[in-house]
Amino acid sequence: MSCFIYMLIKWYLTYMENHPIVTLIQKIELQYPRELQKYFTIVTKKRTEKLYKLIVTAKNAEQLDKRLLFKKIFTKTYSDKNDYLWRNEIRILKEELENFLIRKEHAFISKNNAAYNDWLLMQAFDKLKFIDGLDEKYDILLKEKDSYASYSFVLDACMLQLSNLTHKIPDITKRSKAYQEPIDATKQVLKDLVSASVARLNVYTSYYNWISYHHQYKERAPLILNEYHFALEKNPIANFYNHLAGSVTDSDEKSHQTQIENLDAALQDIEPLYQKNKLLLENRVIVLMAKGREQSANGYFQEADAVLKSIKTDIDNLYPQHRTVFYVNYITNLVKYKKYKEALYVLDHDFSTDNLLYKNMLLQSRLLCYLYLRDTNNLANYISYDLDSAPFPQNYMLKVIKSAYFYLIKEFDTALSIISSLLQAKYTTDNMLYYKPISVIYKKLYTAAQKNSTHKKIVSSEIKPLQDIVDEFEKNAPNEIKLVSVYLWVKHEIEYYLQ
Repeated sequence: MSCFIYMLIKWYLTYMENHPIVTLIQKIELQYPRELQKYFTIVTKKRTEKLYKLIVTAKNAEQLDKRLLFKKIFTKTYSDKNDYLWRNEIRILKEELENFLIRKEHAFISKNNAAYNDWLLMQAFDKLKFIDGLDEKYDILLKEKDSYASYSFVLDACMLQLSNLTHKIPDITKRSKAYQEPIDATKQVLKDLVSASVARLNVYTSYYNWISYHHQYKERAPLILNEYHFALEKNPIANFYNHLAGSVTDSDEKSHQTQIENLDAALQDIEPLYQKNKLLLENRVIVLMAKGREQSANGYFQEADAVLKSIKTDIDNLYPQHRTVFYVNYITNLVKYKKYKEALYVLDHDFSTDNLLYKNMLLQSRLLCYLYLRDTNNLANYISYDLDSAPFPQNYMLKVIKSAYFYLIKEFDTALSIISSLLQAKYTTDNMLYYKPISVIYKKLYTAAQKNSTHKKIVSSEIKPLQDIVDEFEKNAPNEIKLVSVYLWVKHEIEYYLQ
């Protein structure tokens, strides 16, 4: 290894910028800044708190230099000999952050799911061998097993009840007769738990099948249903997951109506459950997100807007982990619903992301808004973005929009050049079979516009063939392609000339 490479590696390792502890701190600081500050006042570990604050307030990579942080923490110069001090401090910081998160999760689950609290009390009563308390909580958990859909807690409670029969009934003869009822109850809860787990697994299997089908893979995973020797139980949470799985289509055979019916059934399943177990409210939000996305994908933009708006507050306040997917779908639907100014407001004030895939999708929505508004000044500000970095079909969409920008400013040669390159490009996906006809429509529109550039509008004799191509495309293209935004724009543009 050359001296230069060795020094480069040594320099890189002194910086903490990409260290997992820094990433964890950044994510915690976004979510729980005040709560963590209170936690540090309780644990009274000043040095650990100081290290946390130094990392949080660092403005650049240099301020995350390990040697600089070490000097501020230990008031001495870092060396290989005292590196153990640094490693130990990082370990303590990691442990405290994890302890904080455990407390947060415990408090959250305890507040939102009474079954969790009853389960915890059963653990405590078991240690105390407080039989009356065990009986009370066992009866509650068993009676409410379907209401809270927390079968794992109930199953554990059943096992504790069985194990404590020794203390509860000293007489072996009487005890042998007492086993049957709790064993039967335990077996039933086990069936409920397995059914709920299999149903949940079916959701992921359906998602996999959807990806497999729409990306033209030949092999598809079968549903895992017949590997159990007993019939699966129908309980509320299993019904919910099975309806959710049924809403994900892995073919063109399931109609939009069937998908919506499954989503509505899933909503009915989850409604009584989240009233008692607040942890399940997230499932309701997920279903409504899916329903809004499905409605938007099938042209019901107004209905989708109402559904997505109904959960926007919950997404913002309770479920930040879903914000990216929610806002991408919400903004996309606003564009399709022709709420361009509202979509731009959301993009400018409510949401942004560094995720490259979603960043390109949001860029596409922004450009479409400017395109529909014929705002060429703002289009020009974004059109130089590196469009090739986006994956298909985002790169295709962005380039189509770029060509439309040059069409709007009447630079028809450039517009035609971009769209022609898209028609000549070789894409690995079979979906290009559907996207290429859209490019053909754009090319014919640009050609007609260039030919009629001296006129105020394209003459009707030139527009009729364009309308015929659109009509032909409408007959042959799948619904989801006919609702692609770049197609809707060119269709709208041709209709504009027909007025």
